[in-house]
Amino acid sequence: MADVDKSSKTEPPTEKKLSESRSKGQFAKAPEIGMTMTLLAGLLVILFWAPSKALDLVEFTRSLFENIDSITATQEGVAHTMTHSYWTMALIVLPLLVACFFASFIAEGLQTGFRFTPKAIEPKLDKMNPVSGAKRVFGTKALKAFLVDFLKFLAIGSVVWLTLLIFLDDPIFYAVVDIKHLPQFIYKLFVVMFAILVLLLLIVAIINFMIKKKEHDDDMKMTKEEVKEERKSKEVSPEVKSAQRKKAMELLGGQGVTDVATADVVVTNPTHYAVALRYEKGTDLAPVVVAKGENLLARRIKIIAAEHEVPMVENKPVAQTLFAIGKVGSPIPLELYQVVAEILALVYKTHAYYFHRLKARRLLAKPIAA
Repeated sequence: MADVDKSSKTEPPTEKKLSESRSKGQFAKAPEIGMTMTLLAGLLVILFWAPSKALDLVEFTRSLFENIDSITATQEGVAHTMTHSYWTMALIVLPLLVACFFASFIAEGLQTGFRFTPKAIEPKLDKMNPVSGAKRVFGTKALKAFLVDFLKFLAIGSVVWLTLLIFLDDPIFYAVVDIKHLPQFIYKLFVVMFAILVLLLLIVAIINFMIKKKEHDDDMKMTKEEVKEERKSKEVSPEVKSAQRKKAMELLGGQGVTDVATADVVVTNPTHYAVALRYEKGTDLAPVVVAKGENLLARRIKIIAAEHEVPMVENKPVAQTLFAIGKVGSPIPLELYQVVAEILALVYKTHAYYFHRLKARRLLAKPIAA
């Protein structure tokens, strides 16, 4: 049944499903990426920070043993020496810990988009299900996990083998060497081992991330029925549409539908603003703002205008200015006479039939407006 369900998931995930999965902490993540970046941070600290601090540690140790007779064998004297020792070690170890912490944080953030998802740390009861547990142990994912673990085992073995090949000819293995050679040998040994390990783990991390990404993408896929159900849930019911229309009418306030329906022109932004103008010769001394609105109200004005075939002209500067300084029921400002006259001249020319009927429509609308 699970195979049938998986085979039926042929559709790419919707944004809603992806958003829900992110909120649950479901991401394509490979733990080896965090491990690799942490080791890389440690390697960089060892390369650029450790040498100088190692000399400080050697100097501190030498000074400690040279002056051991001067240490007061009292509680205060021992405490002072121990405190100084702790701080010296802290200055050496602390940068390493800080670098590793931030590397781990960045590795996690790169895989999750730096999203904090509390649901990811919530206990999941389904993990206690023995059937689900058996699937995790014996399923395809378990086989892939075993392959990745085997690659990590090979990487560790390769580190040991390659390190031996590189350092087997070092004099420390077959001759008496100066004591000063020992710290240099240990330093080089650690650097080479870390470098090889980081490189090989990076390869394993890339492989595992590709596997996890493929698994995550497959899990996110949807069936055609799921897509249809989600689309249905997004569709607005007639009751909601009616409520939206009612809300828009309430927003119109004193700006009635009739005023917009019998306007000469509606000037738009085109999306954010809409201003309806009327100019009735013999009645209006200048074009009058009969309705104006932004966003939802602007959309409502445009819908009414479209239903009654009112000409609409897109002119962003004029629409914004009319909305900002124009007053509903009042003539337009003097500085807009010229540009509005040009807009009216245009619509009179292109919508002659509309204006041929407009006078009769206004006569019929007057009793309704009253």
